[in-house]
Amino acid sequence: MRALFPLGLTITFNRLVTALIVAVVIAAVTLGLLHGPWAIVAAVAVGLLALTPVLLTWRGAPLSQLLWGRVRRRVLAAEAGAESSDHRLRWTTTETAIRADRFDLVAVVAVDGPSHSPSVLDHHQVQSAATLPVNIVADALRQFDVQLSGIDIVSAGHRRAPASHHHYSDTYNGIIGDHSAVGQRRTWCVLRLNSFDNVAAIASRDSVAATLAACAQRLATELSAHRCPARVVAGDELNDIDVALLDGESFTARAGWSGLTTVTGTVASYSVSPGDITTATLDRLWSPDTDATATTVQLRPASDGGVHIGALVRYTTAAPQLRPPLTGLNPLSGRHDLALRAGLVDPALPPVLAPQRLLDGDENLRSPIGSTGIIVGSTRSTGYPLLVPLESADPAGTATVTVAGDLALLVQIAQRSAASGLRVAVVTRRPGPWRDANAPGLRVLRELPDQLPDNGRGMMVVYDQPQSNGPRAAVTVRAVDRGTASIADVHVEQDSNTTAVIRTDAFQYRINIDVRAERNQINASSRRVA
Repeated sequence: MRALFPLGLTITFNRLVTALIVAVVIAAVTLGLLHGPWAIVAAVAVGLLALTPVLLTWRGAPLSQLLWGRVRRRVLAAEAGAESSDHRLRWTTTETAIRADRFDLVAVVAVDGPSHSPSVLDHHQVQSAATLPVNIVADALRQFDVQLSGIDIVSAGHRRAPASHHHYSDTYNGIIGDHSAVGQRRTWCVLRLNSFDNVAAIASRDSVAATLAACAQRLATELSAHRCPARVVAGDELNDIDVALLDGESFTARAGWSGLTTVTGTVASYSVSPGDITTATLDRLWSPDTDATATTVQLRPASDGGVHIGALVRYTTAAPQLRPPLTGLNPLSGRHDLALRAGLVDPALPPVLAPQRLLDGDENLRSPIGSTGIIVGSTRSTGYPLLVPLESADPAGTATVTVAGDLALLVQIAQRSAASGLRVAVVTRRPGPWRDANAPGLRVLRELPDQLPDNGRGMMVVYDQPQSNGPRAAVTVRAVDRGTASIADVHVEQDSNTTAVIRTDAFQYRINIDVRAERNQINASSRRVA
């Protein structure tokens, strides 16, 4: 990637007239204060100097705006759970959450993608079928006589859990390397409609909300038809999206030149150079090892009937970001608070638009979606690491996994799931071998309570002995005897010390596995217990 040259000029009629008036006034005041042969020269120099911050831009923003922001030292306060109303289309039972700000409205389509889709770490890229076709989303900007003011493809997630969640996280991060493998990620399409620009279209429909809800439902149906499951979002889930995008119930930070300073670290935003917006780049944005990552792909209609595309990325780190995490990104210096708002489900028009280019009609641009899962082994032919997400792509769904193999394989799956961000509970009658795996993010228990926290969302429950039962979680992993017929969503059958077979309803692979470290860990734990 290559960064854009930061300095530029903005010469519009209104800005030019304003700059000339300011320059003349300042020059006149200077001339009145100074006397002597150099008074006129000094007045002209001061007047020209006053033109600089008005006409010059730094990374697309006027210098005058950036300087004023530095003087104000803005404090950003944002909260999840902005007001929304659910709208149900006539003759349907699906409710769509609508948010409005005067003439501007937004609706959200959740892009879940396929469940348990495998990925391969190929050199510096993640090869996966779980991608979003951007051209399908771009086509939804114009639907019959309705023209949306824009669609934002927003994703939020993280590569791994912090070390405080599970000590295996750092080890697992070293195994992933610089690949853009993502432990947790969700994606949404934010549809924007300006009612004032669509008066004729709205007049022939039930209401403004019905117009936008129909557009959202049509996009969800089109994506699902292209093997990318999607659905419209209702009010309750919209609040959860706010929490995911803000990385918490509320967000308070002080805006600075190089980022937003919070109580836990720094949040900094960057734009992608228009020429660098490719499938490989959109995937590469997820490779830095940060506390959280959020991307926004902005699609806007062009006057000639085409579509403009731009991309923003936001990284959260514990330490200040003295340089971009990826070479070639353009820091949004002095505008990080505005860039954050541009990545939220806010009906007001985004205050920051990324540098854009025209999207080619035949361009096969794809954006990564969903979790890439955990490394379950490596391919037999090439030796590339194979990843499979064990949880359901639907955040409200559940998944079952059966494992027929050594205890070491079960320990590996549990620890890697905890490192990816899941809360893991291991139910066992032999806690000794699990001793070294115990951590805040992986608890070893003899039995579970009748009700799991948050109804089991974001949780994995592991039963290390056959025929164990308990409340269902987002992912339920059960040890089964080898050769057992399994109807689980994912089944792993170990057939030797170094090989196994992983099977879902969509694929079956024979893979290489390496559980030597887990065997040594179990043996060491057992000796200490003895």
